[in-house]
Amino acid sequence: MIRLSNVSKYYSKNQTVSLGLRKINLELGLNEFVAIVGESGSGKTTLLNVLSGIDSYEEGEMYINNDETSYFSKADWENYRKKYIAFIFQNYHLIESYTVLQNVEAALILSGYPKEEIRDRALEIIDRVGLIDHIKHKATKLSGGQKQRVVIARAIAKDAPVIVADEPTGNLDSESAQNIIELLAEIAKDKLVIVVTHDFKQVENQATRRIRIFDGEIVEDKKIKKVSPNNLPSLEDKDYKMNFKETIKMVFRNLWATPKKSILLLVIFLFSTFFFAFIYAGFLYSQAEQTSYNNELSYIPDTRIILNKEDGSAFTEAELTSLENNRRVASVVPFDFMFEVRQYIQMRIGDWYDDFYLPSPMIFPISMFPDVDEDLEENEIVVSFQEYYFEDEPYDITGETLNLMFNDENIAYHIAKFYPAEDHQDMFPNVGRPIIIVHENTWNQLGKVLGFSSYTQISLSYINNNGQEVFYSLPRGERIILNDTLPNNQINVPDYLLNYMGMGEADVDITIDAFYETLELNDMTIDSGDPDLYGIEVNQAIYDALFNADEIYQVSIFAEDSIDAINLSESLESSGDYQVYHPASERSSNQLEGLIFLVMNIGFIFMFGGLFLVIFFVAYVIIKNIINSKLNDYAIFRTIGANKSTIRSFIYLETMFVAFFAYVVFLAFVIIINPYINENGPLYVLKFYTFKNFVYLLIFVLVFSLLLSRRYLSRVYHDTVAETLRREME
Repeated sequence: MIRLSNVSKYYSKNQTVSLGLRKINLELGLNEFVAIVGESGSGKTTLLNVLSGIDSYEEGEMYINNDETSYFSKADWENYRKKYIAFIFQNYHLIESYTVLQNVEAALILSGYPKEEIRDRALEIIDRVGLIDHIKHKATKLSGGQKQRVVIARAIAKDAPVIVADEPTGNLDSESAQNIIELLAEIAKDKLVIVVTHDFKQVENQATRRIRIFDGEIVEDKKIKKVSPNNLPSLEDKDYKMNFKETIKMVFRNLWATPKKSILLLVIFLFSTFFFAFIYAGFLYSQAEQTSYNNELSYIPDTRIILNKEDGSAFTEAELTSLENNRRVASVVPFDFMFEVRQYIQMRIGDWYDDFYLPSPMIFPISMFPDVDEDLEENEIVVSFQEYYFEDEPYDITGETLNLMFNDENIAYHIAKFYPAEDHQDMFPNVGRPIIIVHENTWNQLGKVLGFSSYTQISLSYINNNGQEVFYSLPRGERIILNDTLPNNQINVPDYLLNYMGMGEADVDITIDAFYETLELNDMTIDSGDPDLYGIEVNQAIYDALFNADEIYQVSIFAEDSIDAINLSESLESSGDYQVYHPASERSSNQLEGLIFLVMNIGFIFMFGGLFLVIFFVAYVIIKNIINSKLNDYAIFRTIGANKSTIRSFIYLETMFVAFFAYVVFLAFVIIINPYINENGPLYVLKFYTFKNFVYLLIFVLVFSLLLSRRYLSRVYHDTVAETLRREME
């Protein structure tokens, strides 16, 4: 039973209070077909709304099977409507963007009907109301009679014990009205049917009771047919919750059904996403710019990163291959200390009889220059330098011979191609020195000799004529020369070194450190050998021990650009496998710079926070119209069984999916334009994004959407269902 005891309802608008119901006493039960009649504005619909739980009351008490409802929360009223009430509205209140089938399916889905039976059940009900040929028609395309049949079909799908109908025939012609009443009577068996009507004659054959309302009071309560009213059935709380898959399906249905609103929402999120993305990119750029350069290395482009293994071991082939396959790596170069070698190159060109020297050239492996279209052999090289080295001589030296002098040997290389530096500045590093590009095997061979030689340190200890032990280190970088005729206990050094040390023949202990190789040679004899000797002579065994090791303990990797280099160095360092040194981004430890950096970060936080608030409220103001247009849809969902949790899921997921799609558009934009971004362009800041930064941006965009959704949700539940529906009709 539903019983009202002295129930009153008041409306407040524009600081004016008006009466809706006054001291209503009423008891209704199953098996009754109750017609509520009265003049327009008498309170018929208000009484119906209170009975159905879509509107509140201010005084008295309403009982449901003797249970008081004055303490009911919004969730309790939602549960009551979900368990007991099926609605048929005068103004239909269909989801206008849904098809006939979708409107009926929505009621079945929200009531927890078995998902595998929903489609068949919906089609059966639609056929019952005579609309099977219109299942794909949207509600906006239907006539008034057809819409009312859809509303009845939705009520049938709900299968609730109480059916409330507000002027179900008010907008129909007499024939259609009669058909609707007969259909309503057909589904009303064993239920409580409450119909508000302005024309009692339409329902007098079906009604068991007539109640007349005047000025908010019941002035007539007449039983027309004798029935035995019963209590409402004791139904378990319908705590059914849609699973994630069903919720996602409904969310996409909502978005797809209102394309214009969804596109407008997408535009707002696109603007917000791109705006925040560029602000964040600017912050990353400002961080990366706080750098200082290392001046101890000869070649330190922004893209170079120097790697050693954290455990001090040599690189394996698999590790080198893994580095080469990294998408940010342009090339991996072993024996990278070759970049710091200072050598003199002897070149004989054409009919020149005098030696032509290139001062301190830079040597590079061909792998670093994919734009150099040359398939080099091991005895070939590519050369580039400025024209002024030639003075008045011919400039093109393609096909000539270059002699590289090391370890007292001259190795001739064929110049496969000469690139004038003035014409090819975009192809070669701006080092201001001549450039020689060699085959990979040649690079490795030179690395073992030139590189190790440049890093060789020879230390001596001996007893002088006064009986004192003397320690002496020869200058680093002395050339190591092979002399296979020397015995195992002898090395030869130049006379000037012997004279400088002030020692004659003596037994000495020698330590030779050549990069990662260290030799301890005891009781050795030092001799000057050749007075013209310029370097240190050793025999084959010592030479091989120093220079024939194949292990690679250090490499330089070169990123595609400076941004990739920053991101790559951070990624490699965080792996814990490598000691990483990025010369171009070595941060200064200067305390003042640190303070400035801190102040800049604090300033960015305040600036970004202010911009966030501005964008948030601008976005909310813009989508307010979208929110208002959807309030009616969510109110309808609430009448057919959706609780606050379900509505919250719809709202949150709808905005999150649109926000995520906006993020995907931004991501696609970055991927597409990435090859075309140049260092001087306005989009260059996007190069500073790493995978981690993209994840941070995604999280931020989703949180932004959730904050908007939260405000959206509070708007949906600000008013009762009846107030929302009334506002829609105003």
